Amino acid sequence: AFSEQMLGDRRKIVFFVDTDSSKVGDEDKTLLFIAYTPLRDDFTTISSFGSVDQVAQSTILPKNQLALAEENESKMISAESKKNAYYFDYTIKVPAQPKRHFRTIFDLKQGATGGAGAVLVTLTAQITSKRYDDEGVKSLFDEIIDSYGKIPK
Repeated sequence: AFSEQMLGDRRKIVFFVDTDSSKVGDEDKTLLFIAYTPLRDDFTTISSFGSVDQVAQSTILPKNQLALAEENESKMISAESKKNAYYFDYTIKVPAQPKRHFRTIFDLKQGATGGAGAVLVTLTAQITSKRYDDEGVKSLFDEIIDSYGKIPK
């Protein structure tokens, strides 16, 4: 299923959800979302947010949250800067929920929503770690992540 929401501060988020409930339960569904966040003009490159490691530590898996969490099995698998964007591969486990595998891209685009100024484009795909590992979903996520930025403008 596909849905798009406009948030009050000019942000937009687009959701793609695997709705084939005959195969999986609600907590096992695959979710992909793209968020568009308009930024001030002084953000000119993705490095305006800090290095890839700084962004990972402050937004993806904040260390203070990791220290506070009981039974925390969250892990950053990789954080890299390539194609003028930041790429993250990580897992998060919260109590009473299955461990989830995430693949995220942070990119800064000029005029990505049709207006002037820069927009932070965040693409995140997530699925339970069990399905990611056991059902070959990793190769699908690899294709999605590798295709980012290849569509002509």
